[in-house]
This record gives sequence, C-alpha cells and structure tokens, in this order.
Amino acid sequence: MSAVELTSKIQNLSVEDYNMVVMLVDRLSDKSVSIQRKSADELFAELTTSAEKSDMGQTTPAHEVSKSMREKYAV
Repeated sequence: MSAVELTSKIQNLSVEDYNMVVMLVDRLSDKSVSIQRKSADELFAELTTSAEKSDMGQTTPAHEVSKSMREKYAV
C-alpha cells in the first residue's frame, strides 16, 4: 500500500478509529517498547491457545476491550 493510499484511508476513519490508530502509532514509536519476534510455530501455538480460551468464554469480548482502550487511551 502506498503512502497516499494509507493517508487517504486514515483520513476517512471515524474519530474513534482514528484515535485508536494514533494511540497505536504512538505506542509503536515509543523506544522503550520492544516488539518480540516469534516464529511461525510460536504464533500458531499462541493463537490456538487464544482461540481455545475464547471458545471456553475465558476472554473479554473484543467490543469491550475496544471500548476500554478508547476510554483509557483516547487522545
């Protein structure tokens, strides 16, 4: 995706989604945050575990997490 396409998509986001993108970019730009690299097998295992927890009702629904993040990190 080109920078022009990305800019256009960002400009057309809702206020809530735009704020979420800004928050994520800020967090990813923070030098103290390091992103851990994982192998395909590690990712598969983590996603499988996550899906199993979700199927058993052990996780918080995405809309609740999103709402909480907007309230906590809204710019």
